[in-house]
Amino acid sequence: MAWGEKTWDEERFEGVKDLAIRASALSMGFVFVSAGWRRFVNAPAKLDIESAKSVANKLVEAAPGSPLEGVIHWLLASPSLAGPAVYLMTTGEVLAGLGLIFGAFTRLAAAGAAALNIALMLIFGWQGYECLDEWTMSALGFAISVSVMLYGPGSFSFDSAVGIDPFRRLFTRKVAVGLTVFSIVFTVAFYAYFFGIAELKRRTSVSTYSIVAEKVEGETGAATLYVNAGGSPTSSYVKSITFTLEDGSEVTQEAGDIDVLKSHFEPWSQSGKVVDGVLKLRLGSKTDIRLPEGAVSATIDLIDNPDQTVSFR
Repeated sequence: MAWGEKTWDEERFEGVKDLAIRASALSMGFVFVSAGWRRFVNAPAKLDIESAKSVANKLVEAAPGSPLEGVIHWLLASPSLAGPAVYLMTTGEVLAGLGLIFGAFTRLAAAGAAALNIALMLIFGWQGYECLDEWTMSALGFAISVSVMLYGPGSFSFDSAVGIDPFRRLFTRKVAVGLTVFSIVFTVAFYAYFFGIAELKRRTSVSTYSIVAEKVEGETGAATLYVNAGGSPTSSYVKSITFTLEDGSEVTQEAGDIDVLKSHFEPWSQSGKVVDGVLKLRLGSKTDIRLPEGAVSATIDLIDNPDQTVSFR
């Protein structure tokens, strides 16, 4: 055998690697295209920013605990930006998915898929506090995307058929090593931070709701109740609020007597309404209420959850 020639086993292994990468790219591509298909075709209301079924509905409950909490709230407070952002992300999923499926501009499509998976991990991945599926899917998708990005289009692709691989020169050995190290460190560090490794921990409670009070700009006699922890499928239900005044006296308001000034992030939040005698506050919701004059703190009586104490100072 001449120097540099590949053995039969080596050539066969190259073919196996091609097939393996192509299978991974097809699977990742299908996941993204199917997500776009659901929103564009099966359930277009998900892309209607004025609909309660909009993707923004899921962003409400995803914000608490997410590293991008502030960005999510900023988008939710700006429907004119949130709408295009949802369309842009969905379109990106479709384009990246099609690129991976057909092997067209493969490395670029894989880079887009990697970025989308990182975004999904940061926005929704923390919801693994209930079930690790959200995080696991994005983490595996990220690893697959990086692998395809580094390996390239392979033999069974549109790029190979027409003889192009325009971004190959960008992926030097140093870049490949850097991306590999980054993907491992990012994935492990993300998991350790949110869920723990040696001992499973949850940074955000799944069973106990947590409510904090925030100031309302321009309103001295009001406060925002922000539900920043709890289970996503349900809501916290307020039976009453007992306010403590500056002089030490207390004023109790039943759910129906609480003066709700505003429910933020509507129509997606769907909070701040009295249902069957209790005030509904959903995970991630922000609800402005009027305070009795001189109120400095309050104890919130919740159904099936410990009382919450909030301060207005």
